[in-house]
Amino acid sequence: MKVRTPTQKQVLARQELATLLVSDSTRFDVDEAVKDGAKRCKRTGDLKTSRRAASLFHRPAGARGEPKRLGFVGLGDAKNLDTETLRRAAAVAQQQAERVGVDLFEVLCCADELKAVEAFDAGAAIAEGLLLGAYRYQPPRKEKPKKRSAQTAVVRLFDGKQGADWRKAFERGLKFGSIGGEATIFARDIENMAGNHATPSRLADEAKGFAGTNLKVKILEEKDMEKLGMYSLLGVSRGSVQPAKLILMDYAPRGYKKTVCVVGKGLTFDSGGISIKPSGKMDEMRYDMCGGGAVLGLFHAIAAGALKDVGPKTRIVGIVPSSENMPDADAQKPGDVVTAMDGTTIEVLNTDAEGRLILADALAYAVKNYEPDSIVDLATLTGAVVVALGHEVAGVMGNDDEHIEDLIDAGDAADEPNWQLPLWPAHRDQMKSNFADLKNIQSPAHGNGTIAGAAFLSYFVGDTTWAHIDIAGTAWGGRAKDYYRSGAAGTAVRMLLRWCRGLS
Repeated sequence: MKVRTPTQKQVLARQELATLLVSDSTRFDVDEAVKDGAKRCKRTGDLKTSRRAASLFHRPAGARGEPKRLGFVGLGDAKNLDTETLRRAAAVAQQQAERVGVDLFEVLCCADELKAVEAFDAGAAIAEGLLLGAYRYQPPRKEKPKKRSAQTAVVRLFDGKQGADWRKAFERGLKFGSIGGEATIFARDIENMAGNHATPSRLADEAKGFAGTNLKVKILEEKDMEKLGMYSLLGVSRGSVQPAKLILMDYAPRGYKKTVCVVGKGLTFDSGGISIKPSGKMDEMRYDMCGGGAVLGLFHAIAAGALKDVGPKTRIVGIVPSSENMPDADAQKPGDVVTAMDGTTIEVLNTDAEGRLILADALAYAVKNYEPDSIVDLATLTGAVVVALGHEVAGVMGNDDEHIEDLIDAGDAADEPNWQLPLWPAHRDQMKSNFADLKNIQSPAHGNGTIAGAAFLSYFVGDTTWAHIDIAGTAWGGRAKDYYRSGAAGTAVRMLLRWCRGLS
């Protein structure tokens, strides 16, 4: 799927399909090529402008100077327009075009009707909706999938009273949203792959493809991690024949002033290890690498130039600890004690609380090697966050409220919301062990499973500004919403992009 703006040679009247995004106050006089047809459609009484309402009309016999078909997707009240409404409307427009079976279609919108939303944000939301609405995971099958229609969308904006500056900002947003949408699709694809396809080695190979100007990629192998004393991560990997990887992606623009690290859990399949999970829905544990998928998606976007127009003077380091968690004869056992890279000893009371173990070494590595100004980690860490917040909101915890607020703001801008949960000294105390420095789970009597995961991780960041985002609810299993159907959501890619954009 491609999203672009019209060329000078592209005549609207010749198109097979033009779809207007219309509000309750649409005047239908945006362009001569559609004005008469749109007014004719309105007179039938079948044209609806309520949110997501879709309608389609064909050009009457003998009519000239307008597209063969006119489609409409409602935006509702223009005064209350928001980015989520725009994103969903664009996805509906794409799906309407796909049902019709055209290869190329136009999406028409008027700046005057979109002005309740910032121009950049409006462009980004429309591009994201078109791309994500077109997404279908293509599983490996004997027969090749048929070529799909509606794979090119031309977005035509009519300025109205908003002027050239509004248009320029809108088109910048359209480009940014296209890059972010494609990066989210990349993340969805690797997250949806079967565990025997999306192995740690596969994730490492994907990351290598991002290398280029200002972006370096390095992969640490198990022997490298052993030299560094990363036995918390390596302990999880002991039961698997798939070698663990520590994936390092380093975007360092010229003249950068500060460094941030983004760490994502890349557990490509989680059986639970010796503390094995129930068999029901164990196949969904392919999604246990969605934190790593989000970080890889972020760097897919950075490599595509998502930050070029703002040029943030910030070094962005992506770290993805990746392994499998399997029950082999050599797998670690409940009660084992392992030592993390920073010397912290950990009693492994439950081998299914493995994500925090691989993140512990990744966080310690980040602090020691990059001395970052701030860190954010993302992980499908606990089922408890689904109990607390459901599938539509991620939980965020950390040691700095301003840092957390910045991430919440970025999530709001991307319509990927986060909700702050407390992280107090009492929670950290729950993670102390009688047989080591820490234990990897707290007593069931304490509850607060999501906070306990963050409390454990907090020991490995020292005084560095840090936040942990638990995406176990939002990574998959959410409600369908036009630009997401099922499977992996590619969650947090767009949020991270917004956050990185705000670092300038």
